[in-house]
Amino acid sequence: MAKVTINDQEFEVTDGTNVLEACIANGIKLEHFCYHRYLPVDGNCRTCMVEIDTPRGPMLTVGCNTKVSDGMVVHTESEKAVAAQKSALEFLLLDHPLDCPICDKAGECKLQDHYMDFGQYDHRRIVPRFFKEGKAQDTGEHIVLDNERCILCTRCMRFLDNIPGTSELGIINRGHEARISTFPGKPIQNDYSGNITDVCPVGALTLKEFRFKQRVWFLKKADSICTGCARGCSITIEHNRGKIWRFMPRENAALNRVWMCDRGRFAFQSLQENRLFAASVNKSACSVDTALKAAKAVLAQTDANRLAAIASPWSSVETSYQLKLLGQANTSAFVPEPDGAADDILMLAARYPNENGLKLLGITTDCSPILDRVQQGEIDTLVVVENNLAIQSEWKSALTKVKNLIVLSSTADETAEMASICLPVRNYAETDGSFVNATSLLQRALAAIEPENSKLPAPAGLLTVLASFAGREVNPDVNIGNQFAAWSAAVAELQTVQWHDIPPEGLQLSLAPIADAPFKNKKIDFNTIPCKSKNGAAV
Repeated sequence: MAKVTINDQEFEVTDGTNVLEACIANGIKLEHFCYHRYLPVDGNCRTCMVEIDTPRGPMLTVGCNTKVSDGMVVHTESEKAVAAQKSALEFLLLDHPLDCPICDKAGECKLQDHYMDFGQYDHRRIVPRFFKEGKAQDTGEHIVLDNERCILCTRCMRFLDNIPGTSELGIINRGHEARISTFPGKPIQNDYSGNITDVCPVGALTLKEFRFKQRVWFLKKADSICTGCARGCSITIEHNRGKIWRFMPRENAALNRVWMCDRGRFAFQSLQENRLFAASVNKSACSVDTALKAAKAVLAQTDANRLAAIASPWSSVETSYQLKLLGQANTSAFVPEPDGAADDILMLAARYPNENGLKLLGITTDCSPILDRVQQGEIDTLVVVENNLAIQSEWKSALTKVKNLIVLSSTADETAEMASICLPVRNYAETDGSFVNATSLLQRALAAIEPENSKLPAPAGLLTVLASFAGREVNPDVNIGNQFAAWSAAVAELQTVQWHDIPPEGLQLSLAPIADAPFKNKKIDFNTIPCKSKNGAAV
């Protein structure tokens, strides 16, 4: 640790941390545009200028590219430092358009924020404004480029060069005519393209899918996880008026850093498609109460040995645990063969987020014994939760032989259509739950929105009711804290952990991983040493 004095206050920070990170860690605001914690340092915007004491006297330097050392004295608010910061910001704003009322970045734009915090200068233009060409250019499947707003921070270029390695963007021309551009005939087309709109500090790069949809200050945020694959990246679900408008990556240094793939980024669209809101009995629509009465009659009359349950790698741990209480020894999970794109960055071929959660509960992913018993007519009642078994031909044929097929689903899929009793449930964005990703990281997914039908039950709570119908001993209080405590009691490392104790970055479990760690073959942590704040938390 190095003892550093910043603005006459002494702090301890990890030796080798850059001055900018040391300031951020200790609550000292310092302007910056081109710097990004997970990208190589460029130092081109010059807005993070600070004054440091040297043997030759005070010296101006850029905070992002200056490492701290023991005994260093830093001034961020000295007369020279403030003048340098303001001058750099003034140059960035010199030819910048006044698009704020129509810009999608308004409300989360660093140029707006930093002008209010560090700018507020008198306008001094004495030459005509220079207008860059290229307003709202289509530069890829998901990306719109507005060169007039670009401040040439090169964050987008450094991301494309160092994370996907596709390098579609570069700077052309010189001086005030310099601008970013794609190479001729080479649009921005890679599996991580959406991240360049996240790292863009202004409105130069925007997403077609979000452009002109919502003002960001209206959006509410809920911490969650991406269910697009087994990686389970940390995200926020951003929503307004009961509708999800976008998924955004959430910083987690041990998992996805601050990135996510495009497949996961746009997965929210499918959550709001083909929804199932009406219950049915023998394919006739009815109320949930009527369907529950029918389920009660069936489960009360079914012999325990002729009742089976199929869990899902898409379900939360709480849901799978309640299903296991119902199916007991006759519980297994149908896990489809991995069929998605995969790489050595984040994406895994397995398109389900909680296979490791099933392992943690001791639920086997070999459902062939139950399939054989169904085919031989030895199963009278089969309960399927959030799993479209009918996509596999063997299961589709076998399901026709089940006397009572009870399906809990949030979508009107093929299996739901085959059900003798179909019960609609909330999806994962509408209820709290726990998930264990492929590298055994336990994370919370918080409920973001209320479904269109607010009376729609959560799958774990509904399974508690079904388990009681089958004569199982269950806790009728189905709040998430009780549900988590019920299954975690059997996991040694979680016996003293409560639901609300799980940190935002998750808890690493000793459970064997089922995939390699992310970024295995990528050097992406360019700013080497994670800085520690005053309270010891990582920044």
